Amino acid sequence: MEQTKHSKAEASDLIESAACGAREATTRIGAGNLVLLASDARALPQGKNPSPSPVERWPDLLERVQGAARYIRDVEERAQEQETHVQDLLRQVGADMDAARAQVRAAERETHEVHAQAIKLIQAAEERAAAAEARAAAAEQMLQRIAETIDAEFVMQAGGQVGGQAGGVQHTRTPTSAARAAS
Repeated sequence: MEQTKHSKAEASDLIESAACGAREATTRIGAGNLVLLASDARALPQGKNPSPSPVERWPDLLERVQGAARYIRDVEERAQEQETHVQDLLRQVGADMDAARAQVRAAERETHEVHAQAIKLIQAAEERAAAAEARAAAAEQMLQRIAETIDAEFVMQAGGQVGGQAGGVQHTRTPTSAARAAS
């Protein structure tokens, strides 16, 4: 069979010409959902009437109706299978989306917990740093006072003598007496 595509107008012209007994090769014409099978009059066996009686056409018509019914059932069955498959896919996608949402919520919760813990750790570190700064400032003040006290009490005078001791008595130490005093 030769297959060609025609517009609807051409298809209807071909139908008319086939109905009039045109002597063309068997042709399959597809125009949208329209398929026309035209038989060649030469293909008929010799001695047969080209137009069979209605009674002779019944078996062929019944066979065509049964074929069409089988085709419709097959199409409906495939459509049902596809619909079932689509429903299964939709359920699976819905379940996947729910699982993804749950994972996002869990990740957000974990992020918030980590953030809160980080804030607490930062605050504790800032408090420790502030306490260390306060201790350092107090130590610096203490060292400053010690330095001022040393400067006030042990002032070096010209000639290498230490002044500012109570009663004006000067104590001098020799290296051996300093070593004994240290031990």
